[in-house]
Amino acid sequence: MSDRASPRARILIVEDHDDLAEALAINLSHAGHDVERVRDGRDALMAVRQRTPDLILLDLNLPRMDGFSVLDRLRNDGVWMPVLILSARGASADKVEGFRLGADDYVTKPFSVGELLGRVSALLRRAAAARAAEPAPASSAASAATGEAPDVIGYTDEELVARFGLTLRQAAVARLLARGLTNPEIAEALAISRFTARNHAEQVLAKLGVVSRGRVAAALRAAYDADQTSAA
Repeated sequence: MSDRASPRARILIVEDHDDLAEALAINLSHAGHDVERVRDGRDALMAVRQRTPDLILLDLNLPRMDGFSVLDRLRNDGVWMPVLILSARGASADKVEGFRLGADDYVTKPFSVGELLGRVSALLRRAAAARAAEPAPASSAASAATGEAPDVIGYTDEELVARFGLTLRQAAVARLLARGLTNPEIAEALAISRFTARNHAEQVLAKLGVVSRGRVAAALRAAYDADQTSAA
């Protein structure tokens, strides 16, 4: 079964049940994707560090490190790609926790192959659209040469990280907050869940020391102007 509308992608399957993992790999390969499989949470982290996949299918009940811990580690390390949780755990609390930690979708076992491939395709299309919509990053060197700020708030993403202790993903969220985007709009722009967008927005506000989203642009601009004055 092939979904021609879905872009070809490298997909990491994190699943300790061999029969299920093999079936997933076969169907995803038939759909035109490159597939890698690992059996436990620590190997998943190693695989991502060696080569970041385009999408992860993540079981929760894994040896050595459970799926929630894997997801939490990835997101805290600033590693972002769509993550689809596949789990027999169908309780609402588990789903909420998965989305809170940064999952983009959650499918309860048992599931149909057609449903899974459809969800995989949807996540890949969203991620591809978000990448296509992103402006080319402005380098600090180019900005210095032209004398122009790379964005309305002045800082490059790397400068935001260094100045305010943000992750790169939070720097992207800060830019969108400064432009007045809502959590659903941020989620769509960055191909992440609304829960993840909300969590990042709250973390950005805390790290910037502002009490409302409407103050983000002003706070960043004021800090940028102050830094420029100090450097002069």
